[in-house]
Order: sequence, then C-alpha cells, then structure tokens
Amino acid sequence: MITRRGGWLLGCALGALASLSARGALAGPDDVTLLPTVSPISDAPGAAPVLRRPERHDGRALTRWARQLDVILGESAQDLGLTLDVSRRSQTVEPDETALVERAADGWVISPRLSFEDGALELRIVAVAPGSKVVLSRVERVAPKDFEVRAMVMLRDVVQAGRHAPANDAEAAAPRRPPPDTVSHARSEGRAVLALNSAVLGGYIGLSLQRASGSGDPRLTYPLVALGAGIGLGGAMIVADEWDVGLGDAWYLSAGAWWPAATGLLLAEGYGVSLASDRYVYGVIGAGAGITLATTSLTMKGMGEGGAALAHSGGAFGLLFGGMAELAYHGRLDVTPARGMGYGAGAGVLVAGALATQVHVASSRVLLVDLGATLGGLTGAASAGPLVFGGATSAAKDRAWLASVAAGTLVGAGVGLFITRPRAERQAATRPALASLEPWGGVIGESVSPDGRRAPVIGAGATGVW
Repeated sequence: MITRRGGWLLGCALGALASLSARGALAGPDDVTLLPTVSPISDAPGAAPVLRRPERHDGRALTRWARQLDVILGESAQDLGLTLDVSRRSQTVEPDETALVERAADGWVISPRLSFEDGALELRIVAVAPGSKVVLSRVERVAPKDFEVRAMVMLRDVVQAGRHAPANDAEAAAPRRPPPDTVSHARSEGRAVLALNSAVLGGYIGLSLQRASGSGDPRLTYPLVALGAGIGLGGAMIVADEWDVGLGDAWYLSAGAWWPAATGLLLAEGYGVSLASDRYVYGVIGAGAGITLATTSLTMKGMGEGGAALAHSGGAFGLLFGGMAELAYHGRLDVTPARGMGYGAGAGVLVAGALATQVHVASSRVLLVDLGATLGGLTGAASAGPLVFGGATSAAKDRAWLASVAAGTLVGAGVGLFITRPRAERQAATRPALASLEPWGGVIGESVSPDGRRAPVIGAGATGVW
C-alpha cells in the first residue's frame, strides 16, 4: 500500500523523469539557438570595444542591419534543415567562446557579429556544433547589395563544416564508412522529346514531298509519311547518343522547328500561293531555317527548360499580336489574318529564342506569366465585348476591341512578371540602404546676454551615413 507521502514522492519522481524525457526529445543534433546579432561598440573613447546589441542612437545604421541579419539567418538556418529554438533566444548569454561552447552541449549555437569597416559591412558568423569543443568562425567584408546572399552562403559554410567535423575523439578515431553511391546526371534527358518531334517533323516532310510532286495517290501518302517519320526517329536517336541533349535543348529545338514551319504555311496562305501543294514546301523551308538557327544557338550554349518555354511563348504570343495587328489594319474581324500571324509567329520565336540564350528564367515563371497574359487578354476582350457583339459594328469599334485585348494581355503579363519576381529582387526592393538620413530639430544651445538673461537657441539639421 502506497502512503500519501510515498505517493507524493513517486509523483515528483515521475514528473522529473517526464521533464528530462521531454527535454531529451526536444533537444537534438539539428536544434539551433540563434543568438541576436551583436557589434563591437566602445562606451568611451580609447576603451576596448565590447560585444553588445547595437542601439539606435549609435548613428551608424547598425540597428536596421542587425535586425535584417537576424531574419536572414533565421530563415537560412531552417532551409539548412535546422530546427530554430526560439524559447531560449531571449536568455542573456555572453557571446564569448567559452559561453558558446557550454551552450552547445545539446544543440547548435550561432552568434552573428556585424560592424562597419572602411565603408563596408564586416560580417562574422561564430558557431559551435552540438557537443563540439571547436568554435567555427567565418568572416567576410560584403557590399550592401550582396549582404543577404553572402550571409546565407557564410551560414551554409559554417554549418557544413560543423556537420562534417567529428563531435568527439571517439568519433574521430572511428573508421569512416565508404561514401554512398553518387547519383549521376542522366545523359540525354531530352531523348524522348527529341524523338517525338523529329518523328512528327519527318512525317510532315514526307507528306510535303508527296504533295509537292503533284500526286494525290493515297497509296504513296502513308508510306512516305511512315518513311519520313522513321528517318526522323532514327536521326534523333543517333543525335541523342552522340551528344548530351537535355530536356530544355529538345524543347528549344521543337520551338525552332514548329513555329517557323507555321510561319511558312501562314505566309504562303496570306500571299495566296496558287497551288496548295506548294504551301507545304514553305513550311519545310521555315522549319529548316528555324532548326538551323536553334542548333547554332545550342552549339554555343546549352538551353534550360525555362529558355525553351520562353521560345515557345514568344512564338505563340507573336502569332496572337501579329494577327491582331493585321485585323486592326483592315478594321474588320471577319477575315483570316494569315499574313500577320505568319510574320508575328516568326518574329516572336526569333526574338524570344535569342533572348532565351542571354537570360536565365524558370519554366514555372514563364508559364505563370503566360497565364497572366492570357487572363488579361480575356478580361480585355470581355470588357470591350459590347463594342463588337452588340448592335452595329464599325472599323473604329473593331479596332477599339482589339486594342482592349492587346492592352489586357500586356497588363496581365506585367502583373505576372511582378508577382513572380525572385525572392532576392522582392527583398532588395524593401532592403534598407547603407546610407541613412535622420532629420532632427529643437533646442541646440543657450544664449546669455551681458545682463544675465538667457534665451534658448533653436536649430535643425540631419545626421546619417553616406
């Protein structure tokens, strides 16, 4: 039978055991205590600097940079797989090395330091890995525009160094395990895409040859289409085995084939080529020229998936704007703007394809911008719909409707570009500059007259860093 005193003692023991278990469960090798950013500040002229939190009246804009550094390192630590412990951050801890080593018994401890040196920001990150007695330090002078990027890189270097270092002598003496098998980059990831587009293009060339000969015999149509597709497929497989064709390279080549082919067909129709069989030849010529330009670009520089998406987007929206330009020229909507669409598709894919070789953009951003442009164009068409779908129409109303569609498309694309800005660009827009200016005003002194009367002296000015 358990007495009341025995039950009280048993409850205390169980509570202490649960507390220790909870503490052990919460603490781990990936827990990190990120201390507030400190700066070496002297309280008096000639005195040795002391590490402490910068205050606003220091006059060197360190307060804003320290707050920004706290936010950057907090997000970067979580991106590196660390669990940010905010419960102990407010505790007073001396940022000296001895205190950091004692604090790192059950988790990471990171202490950032910040100061101004010769007009630049000197950033130092001091860290101690869990259970380690070694203090890791990384210091670098950075420009204000590179502050965020360099802070993240420095934290990553320190954490990686701490993770690879042995925590104790026993771990250092233990035999190292062989490294795991590395995953190598797959060769010619765009093999399937290249094969598909080459087979379809080969079949189209076979059909064009049969139509250009003036023969309409179906007994020759299908064999020639199959022969062309087979030749295109075989050529694609040989190219993929000989060169490393990425997924972006394959889609970029497809943009260089199909949009110029569409340009040739549309221009042939727009200029009224008499024989329908000759129009196929215009498409073949356009596809050949486009593939030649795309291949030349790829020999100088590889292409990512975002660049390929940009090339296709340029062809599609070039076709759209070219067609609307011809419709606006005629002032009517009941005609097929083949000539304008042909010129627009060719110019659009040419400009976008050249731009794709100079910029790096994510494919998801291109698709979102295209989505914004499409929704904007539909909104412009709907808002100006009464001009063409209600009552009598005229050339002025048709042109106004086309202008509304074009304006909506451009506005939607602009909104998409703004929303999908990279994270660094968004934060750079709100990042405080190194130069700061703070106006002040009030009583700056006292004036004493010969007869002993005193009067305040009012003044104003500005303080800051340039």
